[in-house]
Amino acid sequence: RKWNYKKIFIISAIVVVILVAIIVPVVLLTGGETDPNAGKTPLELEDVLTGRLSARRFNGSWINDRHVIFRDIYGDVVLFDAAEKTRRILVSSQNDKLAEGVKFDMSPDQNYLLVATQVKKIYRHSFMALYDIVDLASGAIHPVTVGGLQVHLMYAEWNPVTNALVFVHSNNIYYLPSISGTPVQITSDSNPAIYNGVPDWVYEEEIFASNSALWFSPDGQHLAFVRFDDQPTYLMHIPFYGPPGLPEFQYTRGVAIHYPKVGTPNPTVSVHAVDLTRVSEGTPPIVNLPPAQAIASVEHLITAIKWTTNDSLVAVWMNRVQNQCYLTRCNADSGACETILNMSSSDGWVDFFHPPLTNADGSQLAFIASQPQSGDAGAYSHLTLLNTATGVSQALTSGRFVVTDALEWDTDSNVIFFMANTETHSEQLHLYAIRAVAGSQMQCLTCQLPESQGHTYFDVSLAPGGHLMAINALGPVLPRVDIYSWTADGSGNVALAHSQEWEKNSDVGELLEKHLLPTVEKDVIELESGFTAKVMMLLPPNIDRSKKYPMLIDVYGGPDSYNVIDRWSMDWGAFLAVNRSVIYAKIDGRGSGLRGDKLLHQIYRKLGTVEIEDQVETARRLQQKHSFIDSARTGIWGWSYGGYASAMALARDGNSTENGKVLNCAASVAPVTDWTYYDSIYTERYMGLATVEDNKEGYDRSRLSTMYASFRGKKYFLIHGTLDDNVHYQQAMALSRSLEQNDVTFKQLTYPDEDHGLAGVRPHLYHSLGRFFDDCFAPGGGV
Repeated sequence: RKWNYKKIFIISAIVVVILVAIIVPVVLLTGGETDPNAGKTPLELEDVLTGRLSARRFNGSWINDRHVIFRDIYGDVVLFDAAEKTRRILVSSQNDKLAEGVKFDMSPDQNYLLVATQVKKIYRHSFMALYDIVDLASGAIHPVTVGGLQVHLMYAEWNPVTNALVFVHSNNIYYLPSISGTPVQITSDSNPAIYNGVPDWVYEEEIFASNSALWFSPDGQHLAFVRFDDQPTYLMHIPFYGPPGLPEFQYTRGVAIHYPKVGTPNPTVSVHAVDLTRVSEGTPPIVNLPPAQAIASVEHLITAIKWTTNDSLVAVWMNRVQNQCYLTRCNADSGACETILNMSSSDGWVDFFHPPLTNADGSQLAFIASQPQSGDAGAYSHLTLLNTATGVSQALTSGRFVVTDALEWDTDSNVIFFMANTETHSEQLHLYAIRAVAGSQMQCLTCQLPESQGHTYFDVSLAPGGHLMAINALGPVLPRVDIYSWTADGSGNVALAHSQEWEKNSDVGELLEKHLLPTVEKDVIELESGFTAKVMMLLPPNIDRSKKYPMLIDVYGGPDSYNVIDRWSMDWGAFLAVNRSVIYAKIDGRGSGLRGDKLLHQIYRKLGTVEIEDQVETARRLQQKHSFIDSARTGIWGWSYGGYASAMALARDGNSTENGKVLNCAASVAPVTDWTYYDSIYTERYMGLATVEDNKEGYDRSRLSTMYASFRGKKYFLIHGTLDDNVHYQQAMALSRSLEQNDVTFKQLTYPDEDHGLAGVRPHLYHSLGRFFDDCFAPGGGV
């Protein structure tokens, strides 16, 4: 057979020319780049649940103007001098007894270390522990004892000036004047329903967010504390089933908590002071510091306490429903108090739950308060100065942005450090400084940090009384932590200088380089109400916008909450976007924070209405705006208030609007279902009282159990833990009973002996949620 080599050559040449004609334009268009995601693997659920992709934050505690205590990567407890950059191991990881500690506090002279071990968790912030005092020079260990026995204590804290210790045992306060001394009992209430120096359940959860309710004066010679009398408060009985197979749990046990619900008696609170210099005389007299006269004869709350001088303090009092607020100034020795400020709100609540800052002599206070802005903007939360002698207050900052936290008042430079967002970007959070003089200009300290390129969301820990700070750059890119020093000139202008890198999370970054990651898109949606909703979507990597993808909305929705912020996270939503090709969306509408009182107070006395409408309407508008969102595969889920919001959104979707069904399924984790079953302080702040004279109609409208018909024919998943001390299992049972009695089918999952966080069953929880939404998003899966 003869080969026509000439013909073959011509054909081959033509093929090469055609291939070049195809390849060259492609290369030119792509710049010769390869797919940046080539070879990368999807996120797995285990990556999220184990925390291996979690970024570390500042893990230290400032003990003075330059020293930090922290636990290093080897497990050693270290004292670090941030000025000299030297370190000293306080507790070695080889010390089996002390290394298990969860709390390490150094005495003012740095000779002793207070260590808490054998911790028993109580509620969200509270715990009991054995406490030891370690002599750092000799290594000797001195157990903190009561009656010669080392017992679990509810709280312990050093005097800020001396090596004395205050602690709480069996709800009573004790004072240990020296390491070798004998504890002196300050309070002697024998009723377990009375708490001294530590909060009861509702104050721990809703007011102080702490396991402490006592405060030393600056010179350490006085101690102020709150006494909580829960005797009038009703008990909530929660069953405890115990580990399977143990004979001691043949009969179910229970936990009883003093838990005030809507309209029921609150704990009776009182504020007291003690002169600690009189401890040597025996038990010192306790001075009562009365509440503001305007509310002394009615139910009232104590929300904050702050020492202003060595012998005087201010206390913040509110009426029961928290729309009236009174600031009193008291003398700790005489007990004489006077009201120096009162605030009220007719269309919302008063937000004063953090202690104010004070200048050197206590003549001025700084705190955050709502301040009206120009035009139709309404009020925004701003830094406010109060003259304690005249009672005159004035805004120090102004504009259409929100001050979120007042951090520190440096009395030498007269500069106040605070956190706030910006007028154009509510999702950002920056550190600012301003001189405490009317008319001063605020200065953004984190807006242009060279070390934090790409970061717009920050958190800051300042060394008390010093010129050092740890800045957590939290997003939207991978977080990092740096230590900075600061100086202020005579005009109060602050300059930061980078001192050292604390944490870059390089190992997390290297892991992330190996994985496919979601793309983040933000949007602002105009709503029928005239307000706007902020949206953040996690999109699948390499999304093909010509195709359709399911969308899952992650909702919280509670008053003053926010989901759309520039904070980096690698959570279940990221896993779903990458591994399941789900569009994971977050929406902030009416009732959310960071955008002023006008938007925030839309939810006042109307829980379960406007915030729900905005979730559904925004979801519908996203479906209409983006063709890649599959309107036949859209779900919603949430936890706690978010669980309530997701259930209410499913119930209300398509029932009260002419726009048709938007949601195909919903899941609720630990939801409120009836606000009369939730705690009084939180609920009444936003809803008032459930009486005919006040807001019974609002409570009735917000109750999910009466909306059983609106769940019919819809796909719903109800999840709750039986040992939930916060949102009781009763809440899930009320909705479950209503649905069952009315023959409404739904899916339910109960976790025995798990509390509100479901920490012991997270893999099972997320696998169960995943299967539920896989089923919903499957062809024909939505109901």
